Amino acid sequence: MELKKLSVIIPGILLSTSSVIAQEYQSFSSIGFTKIDNLRSYNTTAIDTTYFFEKKQVLGPLDQLKYINTASNVFGNYSHSDNSDNVSAGGSIFIENLVVGGAYSYADYDSGSADNYSARLGYLFSENFIVNAYANKSEGVDTDYRFSASYNHQLTGNDYIGFTYSSDDDFDYQMLSSTYFRSLAGGQYLVAALTYQDNDDFDNDLGGNLSFYFNNKTSLSASYDDDDNFSIGAQHFFSQNYSLSLRYQSNSSHELNDYDIYSVNVNAQF
Repeated sequence: MELKKLSVIIPGILLSTSSVIAQEYQSFSSIGFTKIDNLRSYNTTAIDTTYFFEKKQVLGPLDQLKYINTASNVFGNYSHSDNSDNVSAGGSIFIENLVVGGAYSYADYDSGSADNYSARLGYLFSENFIVNAYANKSEGVDTDYRFSASYNHQLTGNDYIGFTYSSDDDFDYQMLSSTYFRSLAGGQYLVAALTYQDNDDFDNDLGGNLSFYFNNKTSLSASYDDDDNFSIGAQHFFSQNYSLSLRYQSNSSHELNDYDIYSVNVNAQF
């Protein structure tokens, strides 16, 4: 009788284990189309991809990874709109606890072109705490320096609450953000985020977004900030590798700068 029970339990365990292993990915790519209605209307098409040098385990939902990335990676992006073409490439390398990164982007407009260079130097104190320093140089503009620190507080299982603080070198601009990930009963999930921005030259901003996952493949999301910008979106994975996401953004209550943005993305991850 005991052997009979084991013959049922062991295959179930092996099937569960293989299912978890299957939910690991190294590359994330998307192709998207965006329509923007503002003072004038224009369209943008974009392709981007990121490749990690080690497999990344999802937290349950197929698009959710750890709050702090600790894997070396490279990325590339190309976008085309009615009056410009943009291309960028870069990456980050982890050498034990040290991380070094950089990126280059080029924009070609009807009225000219522009180059942008960025560099990153960081230190990973633990898998849950990292600090970074960034330098950004655009053509004809002084180098901009920025610093950040991110901390992840691990809760039960894959649940976490993460915090990130960032600032420029003069502390004229500061931002504090937090993300909360929680597994719910019945294979559902919740992701909630808040962001507060303190800018000496503009009004301070507070915003948040919420995503609810019916399961690991299907989700709805919404965001809102105190400037009356809002968005709603949805995403569905048709398999372990391919998904479709839709999003609508607007600020129709703003008298001087109202806009509507419609976007659709096809995503692939392997």
